[in-house]
Amino acid sequence: MVRDRIAEEKAFLRTTQEPCTNPCASNSFVLWQDATLTPSFNYELNFDLPAGKQAVVELITATVEVPEGEWVRLRFYTSIGFSPGNFDLTLLPQGTFNGQTIYIATHPLEVYTDSLLSFNVNRDNAVTSGYALVCVGGYLLG
Repeated sequence: MVRDRIAEEKAFLRTTQEPCTNPCASNSFVLWQDATLTPSFNYELNFDLPAGKQAVVELITATVEVPEGEWVRLRFYTSIGFSPGNFDLTLLPQGTFNGQTIYIATHPLEVYTDSLLSFNVNRDNAVTSGYALVCVGGYLLG
């Protein structure tokens, strides 16, 4: 009896489902980059956008690890035409592991860009190394 009911529900779902017509879902993307931060005050992570497309960034997550006692900030760069967008993202310390302080950022947002999609990891120590992972999710227009 339970099997018959499950079969009926599956048949119903097969006949009522429609193909995805949401352009946001059809053109969605998830990009990520990780990097060993060389000894410097600034490190850039650049993402390439397809030519002639505009991106809508909806979510950014990042992990940055630096030696204990250092601070770090994360800045997000975009542009629309000749107008730049510079956004400081909040990194929250999560604790220390193996002598590295771990910072995390998670930002749901809606930011448009047509050519520039990059991040700057800014630190207070130009002598030590670190690590960064940045993930970006959204969809393309045009």
